Amino acid sequence: MAKKNYYKILGVSRTASPEEISAAKNRLAKKYHPDANMKDGIDTTKKMQRILEAYRILSDPKKRASYDRKVFGKPSSDSDRNFDLFNLHNNNIEETDPVIGTPFVNYWRAADSLYDITLESEQLFKDKNKENTRSARLSDLAAQALSYAVTLREAEIPEKYWLPAIMDWLLFTWYKNRNLPVSYLLKLYDEYSKKELNGFKRVKIQKEQLHFQHSLKRLVNYG
Repeated sequence: MAKKNYYKILGVSRTASPEEISAAKNRLAKKYHPDANMKDGIDTTKKMQRILEAYRILSDPKKRASYDRKVFGKPSSDSDRNFDLFNLHNNNIEETDPVIGTPFVNYWRAADSLYDITLESEQLFKDKNKENTRSARLSDLAAQALSYAVTLREAEIPEKYWLPAIMDWLLFTWYKNRNLPVSYLLKLYDEYSKKELNGFKRVKIQKEQLHFQHSLKRLVNYG
């Protein structure tokens, strides 16, 4: 049995969907981000690191399947269905988008990595200790962020769609019909947002988008 229960860390069940895992990570990040607790003299850095570690494992279908086998013996039946859906090594998943020429899952990965990088950079910008180490890490993150951002921009996916919850929705929709071009996927999300999300949720997403865009710009400019 592994020492760490990643499901427990994120507070989700073993049958949690990728959307639920992403939502749990985002919720915990807001609660335990060091910046939100430092003013009270509480250092939640290690807690935040455990949350991101759990998310990196459970959000990656191959790593999640491997983790489940090692810890629980085999994935649950519901988990099996999730891994079938997001099995990145399935030959069918390797089919390319007819317009862009790249599986949409690559854009999902890029946006997901970019979000985690940006979260880490926010913490580093606040940390004035170990300036040399901090500077080197920020430079490395800036280079990574730029690479992921270029991938998404070349796919003509505007920054407002780069949040994990939105990219998760786009990935689910893409999987149902992998012949849909990126431009049409974005149109479908816009229609979904207008019809299914109330005003409060849309405002909340807009605030998250602006915060993310500001943090990303600060990081990329650092490089």
